[in-house]
Amino acid sequence: MTTAQWDSLPNLIEFSGGYLNWNVSELLGLAGARAVEGIEQELAERNIGLLPPRIPRDRSCRVLLYTRDRHGLGVVLHAARQLAAGETPEGMSVDDQVDVLAALLDMYQRASENAVKVSA
Repeated sequence: MTTAQWDSLPNLIEFSGGYLNWNVSELLGLAGARAVEGIEQELAERNIGLLPPRIPRDRSCRVLLYTRDRHGLGVVLHAARQLAAGETPEGMSVDDQVDVLAALLDMYQRASENAVKVSA
């Protein structure tokens, strides 16, 4: 994969709603690689998160790619992943992390409730 292709991946993820549900084979195909070495670093350099946190070695396994630094579901996914992994950003307590995640989820809940009201 060229630098331009890697650099366009965050836009593709954002266009897809903040996350992509791919299998490892698709990721390897996009990267033009047969091995996962280096792919995680390329993703991290572009603030793309990954669930599970490491690329599985089985090409048929599923992975979620998400943007960590843009508005959307990726921010929620990253906050949940950090909390579950026990990764506390500098200056934040676990309580702060829970509050931030709850606030993010509340935004989606309100948006969902508003969508239901509009369609009713």
